[in-house]
Amino acid sequence: MSVPDIDTALRWRGSKVRAEDGDELGRLTELYLDGGSRPAWASVKRGLLGGTETIVPLAGAEEVDGDLRLPHQRRLFDDAPDVDPDVELTEQEESVLLDHWGRGWAPPSGEETDTAMTRSEEEVELGKRTVRRAERVRIKKVLVEDEVTKTVPVRREVIQLETDPLPEGRIESSEYVDEGPRS
Repeated sequence: MSVPDIDTALRWRGSKVRAEDGDELGRLTELYLDGGSRPAWASVKRGLLGGTETIVPLAGAEEVDGDLRLPHQRRLFDDAPDVDPDVELTEQEESVLLDHWGRGWAPPSGEETDTAMTRSEEEVELGKRTVRRAERVRIKKVLVEDEVTKTVPVRREVIQLETDPLPEGRIESSEYVDEGPRS
């Protein structure tokens, strides 16, 4: 059974997970790597409130109609040991998990094997520190050209013809029309 590549598995995060007969099992939340960069295991959040998580192997998993289908029966999934996603697995818990899914277990020998699991997670730490080094500095003026495209408002004068309705009464000559002040 093949293991998916990392891009495919990352796309599966948040997807519904189903057993081989189509029963819904939960949602895929976390990925665990195989000691290299291939995702070998995943965490499935179960229940309405998502209180428990079950670790499942990804070997043989396939995407069907937008859901992730595992090649295992629901009974095997229901009998799987639940794990706390915030606590590192002990050797005993890892052994029970691997035995349950038929993967076999060997104690760590300092050398990574394909049965090892690594949780895929990142943390960012922000901070500030002062670095003081003794060095000579000088100021150098350099001409730098930047190309900029900018929208600039443009004003212009336009002549418009405005018409007013005729005053009450009849005008017989242009002499009676008030033309306003002349310059």
